[in-house]
Amino acid sequence: MTHPIRVRKLLFHVLSISLAALLIWLSLRGVNLTKFWDSLRSAHYEWILPVIGVTLMSHWIRAYRWHVLVTSISNNSNSRIPVSDLFSSVMIGNMVNYALPRVGEVARCTYLSAKRKISFSALLGTVAVERIADTLVLGLGLFTTLLLLHGRFQSLSEQLSLPELPWGWIGFGGLIIALTIYFGLRLKLAAPLRMRLLSSVKLFSDGFRTIYRTPQCWRLIWTTVVMWLMYGLMAYIPLLIFDLQATVSLSYLDGLAIMFIGILGILVPTPGGVGSFHYITILALTTIYGIDQPGAAAYAVFVHGAQLILYLSVGALILLISPATSRVKSER
Repeated sequence: MTHPIRVRKLLFHVLSISLAALLIWLSLRGVNLTKFWDSLRSAHYEWILPVIGVTLMSHWIRAYRWHVLVTSISNNSNSRIPVSDLFSSVMIGNMVNYALPRVGEVARCTYLSAKRKISFSALLGTVAVERIADTLVLGLGLFTTLLLLHGRFQSLSEQLSLPELPWGWIGFGGLIIALTIYFGLRLKLAAPLRMRLLSSVKLFSDGFRTIYRTPQCWRLIWTTVVMWLMYGLMAYIPLLIFDLQATVSLSYLDGLAIMFIGILGILVPTPGGVGSFHYITILALTTIYGIDQPGAAAYAVFVHGAQLILYLSVGALILLISPATSRVKSER
């Protein structure tokens, strides 16, 4: 039974890496390598420290926001958890995401669950709340970007047009899967699995209910706003590094728009957004803003590469000095 699962996982990873390689080739084909390297060599790297500072601070705020939800889980000991532990979990999740797409959220919950003896399913429920909030912000940001750049967005949308999907068959297949799971769980043979699943769902819902259980809803709101504004700085400061804002008069709002568009690339299941982030970012910079291809490529490669190095180094350092072993007993 485990053999087909391993084959499917291996196939998924092979396809993910192949897609990343294809998108990297599509992103960099036709780029004048001489001008590309010139852009990298002549960049204003004195802005690197501000980028690092803003990046780390944005994830500290994410951990601070998560702390509101974690302390609202029905466990009195959760109130003593320092934000530093949640920050460590967030950075480990970012590190894992660069190797295994969509696994970072599981990794950060696993790390915190092992360190603080909190229900993994409940933690996953709090992460679901986070993701709902971030999805709302992303949707609002993309909608605003479309309104602000409507005049220049048409050429990009034409290049990114997707074929029409057979939604009828997709819905029918989803219904069959749902009915199979429902009747399968009702069988006596599936009783142990059903009990474990229902227990996990209960714990997950306990974490999800923290959104209305917490008395600090305003803290959830302002931390979300500040965090996303800092994400915008993470996209805007590299424009200063490559002096792109002076070439085509880009503002902080344009940095926000570029950030929202770039996130669409990260949503593609490639390792750490490799290829997909580069492709859509370069396409947006060249098509929407009229930036030359070597400059756009230098920007995309730098932003992704800098985050990759930062997340891998910080995540590895955290695991080295603070492994996922429980602190509960030592603090009693």
